[in-house]
Amino acid sequence: VEPMATSQDHKRVGENDTGLNTGGMGAYSPAPVVTPKIHDRIMQEVIYPTVNGMAAEGNVYTGFLYAGLMIMPNGQPKVIEFNCRFGDPETQVVLPRLQGDLVSILMACDNGTLRHQQVSWSDTVAVSVVLASAGYPGSYEKGKEITGIEAAQPLEGVSVSHAGTAQTEDGKIVTAGGRVLNVTALAPTFEEARARAYEACDLINFEGKQLRHDIGLKALQGRPEK
Repeated sequence: VEPMATSQDHKRVGENDTGLNTGGMGAYSPAPVVTPKIHDRIMQEVIYPTVNGMAAEGNVYTGFLYAGLMIMPNGQPKVIEFNCRFGDPETQVVLPRLQGDLVSILMACDNGTLRHQQVSWSDTVAVSVVLASAGYPGSYEKGKEITGIEAAQPLEGVSVSHAGTAQTEDGKIVTAGGRVLNVTALAPTFEEARARAYEACDLINFEGKQLRHDIGLKALQGRPEK
């Protein structure tokens, strides 16, 4: 087992975690809530028992295992879910920090040579903000023209990932889903990553654009050692 970098999602649609649950309005990595002690507890209490338990039952698991966790005030990790896939929008902040080739790592999993594969992470931090359609996670309109992506992409450390978009016959990019774009920024600190991400978000526009302005603020608070 090689642990991936930690990340934290923002599920609620509104500022300060208010409103309805969504697929995720933004994320950041690493997650300061996972201190070294808590990380060790996650591996020892959740990950290793799960992988070893599957193997003991004759279901040897190979691939990527996503553990959705809650960290309790006493530092105990509690499992919400497992997925046999990457998370969204967690992927957008985890993979940019990966040093090495993802395909080679996954092939090593398949070949049983993961123990010989070096999996390391950059010291940079990543913040990703979701730009969503008005009304999401409820009903929303589609077909709103999106502008400014070309202006946002060249910003230092910034990348824009398409989610709910489509291209018209005349080449325009329009909204086609609830979560429209992920605007991700890499930087040495959370302050800088947040500033870069939101600078890019300001350059991208479409009718009814909604976003949370507090993505990553929790990371600045850290977590007392437990």
